[in-house]
Amino acid sequence: MFGPALRSMAGAAGLALLPVPAAADGSMRCDGGLVSVGDSKLDLVGKCGWPALQEQQVGERTVVLRERRGLVSLDRRVTASTERWTYDFGPNRFIQIVAFELGKIVSIERGGYGYDRAGQAPRPPVPRARCTDAVFHEGEGIYEVLARCGEPAFREVRVDVQTRVLGDGPAPALVEAASVAVEVWTYDFGPGSFVRHLLFEDGKLARVETGSYGYAR
Repeated sequence: MFGPALRSMAGAAGLALLPVPAAADGSMRCDGGLVSVGDSKLDLVGKCGWPALQEQQVGERTVVLRERRGLVSLDRRVTASTERWTYDFGPNRFIQIVAFELGKIVSIERGGYGYDRAGQAPRPPVPRARCTDAVFHEGEGIYEVLARCGEPAFREVRVDVQTRVLGDGPAPALVEAASVAVEVWTYDFGPGSFVRHLLFEDGKLARVETGSYGYAR
């Protein structure tokens, strides 16, 4: 078996024969396109496929998100766990390590040269929603969406501590503070339609956000 020095030399020789387009810091180039910090899991899987390794980190970090609704501001204290995906593109390219928080890419780091993974079975593609992208209505329950559209491509689960504050002055009034169970579901309707991110609060659909075009076939 080659030692580390010979292995690095072999990898460098492979790169000289098979050049790979460079990507900027905080980004990764795949056969399906470029992914960068801020992109979603769906963007990553749609462009780069599934990783060689998925890890759930032990540590957690609290993120404060502020939203304004008329005279009331809503502070959401979100405890975000970190997830790490490792991509191995073979011995002629560097390993890429992608970290997520709240379903979004927060960092992309480069490792050493990859390994020969020939013969490993490919994972299934991104699942396609079995409903249309215009059937979601705020206030409906999780089961109603699940019965019509099937399982989402991705599901993120967390608990938010929401604090409602009334007014802008130096002594605003505290309206309410409560813990809310939150799930974010991602549905892919294919390359001709936009992705939908559904945010459920305590089992009810609270908001629908539109993402980029989908990837499911």
